[in-house]
Amino acid sequence: MSGAGTFTVASGGTEVVGSGATLVRYRVEVEDGIQWGGNPVWTPVKTAAEVERAIGAPRGWTLSAEHPVTYGPNKLADASWSFQRVSGNDYSVRLRLATPGTVDKLCASVGVSTQGIYSCRYGQTILLNLRRWLKGIAGHPGEDFHANTINHEMGHFLGFDHMKCPGSGPAPIMQTQTIALNGCTMNSFPFTADGTFVQGPRSRS
Repeated sequence: MSGAGTFTVASGGTEVVGSGATLVRYRVEVEDGIQWGGNPVWTPVKTAAEVERAIGAPRGWTLSAEHPVTYGPNKLADASWSFQRVSGNDYSVRLRLATPGTVDKLCASVGVSTQGIYSCRYGQTILLNLRRWLKGIAGHPGEDFHANTINHEMGHFLGFDHMKCPGSGPAPIMQTQTIALNGCTMNSFPFTADGTFVQGPRSRS
């Protein structure tokens, strides 16, 4: 439930993944002092590999290079992204795997309530809640929750708000799917296999 509040950065990095116009350099960190008990141990290197998997997935944000995204509410027009993991200080955003207590504390500092369960993003920081990372989504044991939360929080960094279910079909990655699906089906990626960016009405929540 709690750790040291300090973080260790995953060493090394990757080549640029994808060919989108905007390069996002991301750094992966894991909180120190986690008492893993009988749970799998997520070292910084192992966590970085999992983030890389989600970022580079066929239906992930890199597909925007072939299918640029337009999102009216935040004036994104024909946007596309490429990604590179780094370990130094020249990063666009950092993803931190952290205990529920640390996530709650840091997210609350910017007015976001994560209730010991949820993840959040603020500024150049994405906090991934360790509880959900280990336990997944209740009622959806087969869902790729790691990709779900990474893609959702990265979407906030890229400029997207929360979205509502458009009525049916796969949920937008920016929908708060772990709270309610409202007629959509669970979906962990921004795009469908044919390159359609899944979006719905803007949500104020």
